[in-house]
Amino acid sequence: MEILIATATPMEIKMLADEMNFMREKHDLLKSYHFSGNEIDILMAGIGTVSTTYRLTNTLNKTKYDMVMNIGIAGSLNPALKIGEVGNVVTEEFADMGIEKREKFLTLFETGFIDENEFPFENGILKASPLNQLKDLKEVHGITTNRSHGNSNSIAEIRRKFGADIETMEGAAVFYVCLNMGIPCCQIRAISNYVEPRDSSNWDIPLALENLKTTLLSILNNINMP
Repeated sequence: MEILIATATPMEIKMLADEMNFMREKHDLLKSYHFSGNEIDILMAGIGTVSTTYRLTNTLNKTKYDMVMNIGIAGSLNPALKIGEVGNVVTEEFADMGIEKREKFLTLFETGFIDENEFPFENGILKASPLNQLKDLKEVHGITTNRSHGNSNSIAEIRRKFGADIETMEGAAVFYVCLNMGIPCCQIRAISNYVEPRDSSNWDIPLALENLKTTLLSILNNINMP
């Protein structure tokens, strides 16, 4: 298989990359590896939806991959998720695309500017491709926003409006690009913190990265798609 792993920062992929056989550097943002019989490219897609959409689309226009995997850490909106837990993000929503109407935030679907079933959306949702190797991971639902929430009022609002389990800054962009280009995609995230008024002393990024690496090694050792 030829797999593209898209991640936001070098920190989120270093531990996994160190376990694989480096082949070559295609350019400063894209490196090739070999692992467990698979050819794996790692793309530094950048932080946020703009960088991710541009770099991922540019890469997919040049190379045909069997699958795209978006990996990294995430903030949890669900207290039932434990710090360090790794989840399979099965659905995504853009949580900051819309308009403010007085005291309310309305998505583009709620305003009628976009039909909620306009491809690639289903009821306003973007869905990951099913992958058997992820069946043992907890399924979680994500929102993507270019603003990492740290204010109690805005956190309460996104919890009420979306009911998501995690928040990232890239996931929906990856799904949107891949679904439009007909490429299977999935997203695997490890919980590094809870989405709450910002206090990094409560975070555990090393634990999240270690668990993410272990999970991905297991998946890549067993992945097999035609």
